[in-house]
Amino acid sequence: MIDFRYHLVSIVSIFLALAVGIVLGAGPLKEDLGNTLTSEVKNLRTDKAALRTELDQADKAATARDEFTAASNRTLLPGRLADTTISVVVLPGADQDSVKATTDALVLAGGKIGSTITVQDKWIDPDQATFRSTLGQQLAGQVGVPVDQGGADVLGQVLARSVLTKAGANSNGAEAALGTMRTGDLIKFSDGVVPSSVAVVVAGPVGGTNEQTRTTQAEALSALAGALDQAGAGAVLVSDSGPAAASTTSVVTTARADEELSKNLSTVDDVDLPMGQASVVFGLLEQEAGKAGQYGLDPDATAAFPQLATK
Repeated sequence: MIDFRYHLVSIVSIFLALAVGIVLGAGPLKEDLGNTLTSEVKNLRTDKAALRTELDQADKAATARDEFTAASNRTLLPGRLADTTISVVVLPGADQDSVKATTDALVLAGGKIGSTITVQDKWIDPDQATFRSTLGQQLAGQVGVPVDQGGADVLGQVLARSVLTKAGANSNGAEAALGTMRTGDLIKFSDGVVPSSVAVVVAGPVGGTNEQTRTTQAEALSALAGALDQAGAGAVLVSDSGPAAASTTSVVTTARADEELSKNLSTVDDVDLPMGQASVVFGLLEQEAGKAGQYGLDPDATAAFPQLATK
């Protein structure tokens, strides 16, 4: 049984240890501890200041490069896409500033915008899968799309053949097919769609809490870009630069991971930057020449930008 003497010894031991710590801290160890802490704080402040200076310099350099590239584009791009009609297809979640920057670059290069098609969320809504499949089968015959495949693939090819053509003339049923898809809240567009030879597809991040659903939706959108690539003389799939936000999936990354798709479809992952806007123009020229590439700043890009080829 623990008695009073045990408690007394324990209390004395605690106070003795505390007294020894106070004596050592105020005496032999005080100077060493104080100097060490002061030195470490000073080093941290120095490191922070150096990192801030490096960041400021990097930001300044990046801004200067973007300004130089933007100025260079005004000389480099004009006339590159002369006599080229382009369909701009805007996917769900695409940044409107990037859509405008992309369109401006195409126009600066002399391209004519034949149509701007905005794909609605219903195109990838899991609850609308049966509707899309049925509609795709119904519309396939109007634009000459084979129906011996999945409904989602059929619908993407219907849209592709409704706005693009390799022969320079649109399918007779294209206008009706586009109207039906618009009535079904799958796409939006202004009247007066002009048949195009190439397409630029502007993608945004696919969001949602379910990763598998996001992946399936990103695959569907990248497949649509692939259908557009096959229906005309080529297509370039583009997105913004920067790290992906949490709970999002990149359509460009998904397309690049598909070996068959990336053999023919070009991608650009920094279309919000002047360099990326130039890459879209030269990427289209490569597409017209039967080539493809993956361009930008992401780790899965094969080059920062395409060859600055002449047309």
